[in-house]
Amino acid sequence: MLSLYLGLAVLLTAVLATASFALLVERGGIRGVGDRWVSRRIERWVGRRALTGWDWRAVAAVLGGGYALIAAFDLAHGFYACVPGAGPSDLQGLLASGRAFWSGGNPFDVYDCGTPVVLPYGIAAVVLDAVGSLGGAPGIAAVWGIVGLALVPLVWLLADGEARYATTLLAASPIYLPVIAGEVDGASNAIVPVGVLLAILLARRRGSWAAAVGGLLSTARFPALFALLAASGGRPRRRVVAGVAIAAFAAGTALAFARWRTSFLNAVFLSQASRHAFSLNAFGILLNAHALPGGLALPVGQAVATLAVTLAAFLTVRSPVRAAAIALTAVALLTQFLSFPILLWLVPVVLVGGRERWWLWAISVVGSVNFYLALDTLGWGEGIYGPTDLLDGVVTVLLLALLIELWRNARTDDANPSAGLAPAAPGG
Repeated sequence: MLSLYLGLAVLLTAVLATASFALLVERGGIRGVGDRWVSRRIERWVGRRALTGWDWRAVAAVLGGGYALIAAFDLAHGFYACVPGAGPSDLQGLLASGRAFWSGGNPFDVYDCGTPVVLPYGIAAVVLDAVGSLGGAPGIAAVWGIVGLALVPLVWLLADGEARYATTLLAASPIYLPVIAGEVDGASNAIVPVGVLLAILLARRRGSWAAAVGGLLSTARFPALFALLAASGGRPRRRVVAGVAIAAFAAGTALAFARWRTSFLNAVFLSQASRHAFSLNAFGILLNAHALPGGLALPVGQAVATLAVTLAAFLTVRSPVRAAAIALTAVALLTQFLSFPILLWLVPVVLVGGRERWWLWAISVVGSVNFYLALDTLGWGEGIYGPTDLLDGVVTVLLLALLIELWRNARTDDANPSAGLAPAAPGG
């Protein structure tokens, strides 16, 4: 049975899915069907001046207000509080990690509502938790809310000629506001697309320094490094840029390892490679059937496949944003732990192209239905896993279709690379 909170999340997702569908149809429809009708309706309901008289600040203010209201409601009603018998709370775990950092303790192995937990988030995330912890639980919610909202100006600045459309599409995406406002773990996952898009944006003027910033931020969630490396292939002196990104990531990782040793290594890398909780892709079917193979074969195979896709994108895709989207889609397809917040990593797709945006919309809708209804309500609530198994397969097919679409249309970016970056020099 749906709880009130889950019901509101489903309602918000349904409204946003409908709004984003209308936006996609308005921009061109399915082979042009219905776009003029939708355009007239949008203009009549919203008004011509309202459609053009704003910039990213207005969107950020509206979404920020919505996030603040939801976060305040959650905090006031004890949504993140420690309740006997309820287990750990994501926000309390991040708060404990930030406080452990200041006190000289281990921020990767903390007590969350009395339960020992391992936090698989690297040094960049720990530093943000430490800053947020100065304000207690509201501070944690605020700092990660700011990270999540940073996607709005980044999309606006990188969308070039279609800034309003791409920003509106982001705001209406079922995997944006419901994810960052639904739980703090969702907001914290925004660090992946934020770090990647920030590095691409800074690269317009800052060169290798942008790769260093991206490399440091990617320590928060290490799969972000794949997207950063793939995006480096569309830059002048791409080998140098990729080397700088790797060096920055390695430096941040080495500092954390020097301080916290194996507890850091186990939490951030090894625990994620062997995490068998649930997944919204095909691995979820195997997990529900208790048939996921153990040992090193699976994580090694995943690593090799992800590296292969990253290298191929680095060598052949000239658009940094498209290359990053390819790597992130591959991560979502190959990971054995595709949680709902990880779908937020696919946000760079809104900057790529029309057909790709349709696939992203389908993934967002099916992924939301899978998580909220099939997995949370029927699976965990009633012990009925058939629907989520079916939707796990559908999400996998959609991710594969998106990956193929991203590759197919990569050549169209050769003359006009996404994000306005110059292509790499031959052999660079």
